Amino acid sequence: MVSATSGRLGVNGREALFVLSVFSLSRLLVFGAMVLSPLLVPPVQRSSTWNLDDPRLRPLLRWDAGWYLTIAKHGYSYDGHPGRQQNIAFFPLYPVTCRLCHVITGASVPLCGALLSNGAFLVALATLYVLVTGEVGSRTARLTLVLLAFFPGSLFFSTMYTESFYLLFSAQAFLAFQKERFILGGCWAGLASATRLPGILLLVPLLARALPRLKDRPVRGRLALAAMLASSGLAGFMIYQAIAFGDPLAYLRVQQAWGRSVGPLFGGVVDDLASNSHPSQFKLLDIDAGFTLLFIALTYVVFRQLPWSYGAYTLLNTIALATGGTHSMARYLSVLFPGFVALAVIAHKWKWIPWLIIPVFALALAVFSIRFAQWYSVG
Repeated sequence: MVSATSGRLGVNGREALFVLSVFSLSRLLVFGAMVLSPLLVPPVQRSSTWNLDDPRLRPLLRWDAGWYLTIAKHGYSYDGHPGRQQNIAFFPLYPVTCRLCHVITGASVPLCGALLSNGAFLVALATLYVLVTGEVGSRTARLTLVLLAFFPGSLFFSTMYTESFYLLFSAQAFLAFQKERFILGGCWAGLASATRLPGILLLVPLLARALPRLKDRPVRGRLALAAMLASSGLAGFMIYQAIAFGDPLAYLRVQQAWGRSVGPLFGGVVDDLASNSHPSQFKLLDIDAGFTLLFIALTYVVFRQLPWSYGAYTLLNTIALATGGTHSMARYLSVLFPGFVALAVIAHKWKWIPWLIIPVFALALAVFSIRFAQWYSVG
């Protein structure tokens, strides 16, 4: 799979080996930490916890993975009460793909989920290497991959979550836009918008790349088709909800059951930092808020070092996420790859930065993996 994928992406053998090494080392850290987790921290005991029959996959399926598992096994359900947590809040492409894998191969849905997530992450890393090399060179691309793969939130690229799918689709969309293959990029963006709501924001880099060519009538036609394709994932999900449950916005309404709401711009960051300002009150929210502030600062570098489509995409995503507080931000930010490109650019100017950041990221990734496996919340 690696050689075939690298060949299609235009990655030579040495580059493919580097990508595979980054993937393997980072996943070894994640899986190793999960295996050791019972020896390091006690599991959380609460009525809402559950475990798979297969002990090998248990550490990978925690928290929201249960919702994707129910969708893949039983489909969607919604009783019309948005105040109750229900699986209609979660987008369909990932669990449907897990279901198809189960039907085609006979493998269990959890195993399919684990294999699909990790496989998508590997291909996403190869895609990002090609994309970033085309923008700022191979040296920065290599460091970008290391920073992203060992970022604490990268834990979720190996679990039954949507992060790996979303990273792959968004990277492929940007790569297609870079080559002015707008219709192909629209297809990838459509897959992203069927995976997570922020996928619709890929319309921004699509429009940004196409602006210089809008005088050409054929380009305008391709752009219109690409925009429709990019919106098709979200539109299809809304149409399904309208037909099945009589409410095309059910997925949005049910968010209130998780306490999610839109607040003042960056107000959630300030509130979370203020509520945990005393050293004895240090919580995960402090880490999430810190990563949020880091990405806000990195957005400036993205605008300076990359085409403005990357900056606009990163800024809009960060704003949209930060208005609702900082909970789970390490996970959400893990897919905003332009931020890692910016961090890699900075790290090349100040040589000591990688020696500091990479070990800190790796340690935090191990801690996140240990806690996640034992039912502690990390995002």
